[in-house]
Amino acid sequence: MKINLNLPTSWSELNQKQFEKIALLFSTAEPSLIRDIKLLKILTGAKWWQFKKKSITNKFLSQVPYSEWKQFILFLLKENTRTNFVSVIKVGKKNYFAPADRIFNLDAEEYAVADDLHARFRETKNIEYLQYLFHVLYSETEEREVFDKTKLEKKINKKVPVAVLLITELTYSGCKNYIAKKYNKAFPKSKTNTKGEKKGFGKVIQHMAKGDLSKLPTIERTNIYKFLDQFQDDIVEYNKQKTK
Repeated sequence: MKINLNLPTSWSELNQKQFEKIALLFSTAEPSLIRDIKLLKILTGAKWWQFKKKSITNKFLSQVPYSEWKQFILFLLKENTRTNFVSVIKVGKKNYFAPADRIFNLDAEEYAVADDLHARFRETKNIEYLQYLFHVLYSETEEREVFDKTKLEKKINKKVPVAVLLITELTYSGCKNYIAKKYNKAFPKSKTNTKGEKKGFGKVIQHMAKGDLSKLPTIERTNIYKFLDQFQDDIVEYNKQKTK
């Protein structure tokens, strides 16, 4: 019997429901085989009432060896390449608007705060960090307002579903992977200093001010990609000077 399954082949092809289910699954501690079976079933997109589609998926799993069908979910188990956010998140009657693909329209301070919250969530798994991260990345207006971290706490909407918070964090992580590849000098694989302490991106912003605090507001408002262009150029120039 020939079995046809039309499956997504990349992170960017996942629809919101698939993405949410995968994010929730990754947040659990399922044994790898059970997790992989669930991943494949999520990718098929079969709803509970679509008995024929579910039957085809089950037949596929019974007839095709695990070693063969695992190839269809490998992209989810390797590097996260998701950089496109769900464009509008509706919570009750309120709409939240996504940042640009690859967080191209964030400024340096927004990135620094988002990166710190992302790191803290990965360390603690405390969902509160994701509530803050969501409101750093998503705007209450279509045109992003100037970021003010002192007002962030007042914006927290605890009704944003956990699944939405998880896919927001995963998308941010995919954007960070993209940025780290693009600016490989600014983001070397080892991100610790000689004492093993992690360097926050806020320290990088302070370094760019070169001790002149009057420059900080302008630097913080600089687009993150323009900021990193300059930061990477500075690193390259510094390395050239060292070799002379």
